[in-house]
Amino acid sequence: MILLQLLACLHMAPPAPVVVATPPPDVPVPVLTPGSLWSEVGTRALIGADGNARRVGDLITVRIEDTSSTSLGADTSTSREGSAEFNITAALGLDQQILSANPSMGSTIGIGGDSSSKHVGTGSTSRQGSLAATITCQVQEVLPNGNLRIRGTKQVKVNRETQYLTLDGVVRPRDILLDNTVRSDLIADARIEFTGAGVLADKQGPGWGTRLADTLWPF
Repeated sequence: MILLQLLACLHMAPPAPVVVATPPPDVPVPVLTPGSLWSEVGTRALIGADGNARRVGDLITVRIEDTSSTSLGADTSTSREGSAEFNITAALGLDQQILSANPSMGSTIGIGGDSSSKHVGTGSTSRQGSLAATITCQVQEVLPNGNLRIRGTKQVKVNRETQYLTLDGVVRPRDILLDNTVRSDLIADARIEFTGAGVLADKQGPGWGTRLADTLWPF
């Protein structure tokens, strides 16, 4: 019996080796985002708006066309007249003693006076200005609401005459045109300065001696 069992065990097939399958390498799964046919990036690039100033350091061209006209006038006329007279007709006989001692006072004791004043004033002022220029500014700051704070300077020198143009203000992105330009009348808190230095600027004002005399002279 034992021999038969041993023979049966010898004829049994050995167990098959266990093969552990290695997992395949990680393959990135494409992330699908919901959307539609509208593409913000593609549309902005199609219409050319993607090149407009939107970030700090971007450039934007400002077309300055400023015209101002002011006229004021004022007329003032005032006058005043006053008259007062006081007489003493009786004062327990003292009035008669005073009149007897001072014959030049007349027959009664009286005080009188007249006053008048008159003032006439006229003034007028008129001022006109016009400025046309083009300047390219740089975005200095992007405000929390999306508006852009810009600033730019321009210097032009011809012979010995130098002109300086400075612009500072806040621009809404919606006001920027497709060619990356904006009008100066659409700039908030705009500060535009156009000054000059040179021979012409020196001749347009009085000398330093005259200015000193005008400052110190009290009349």
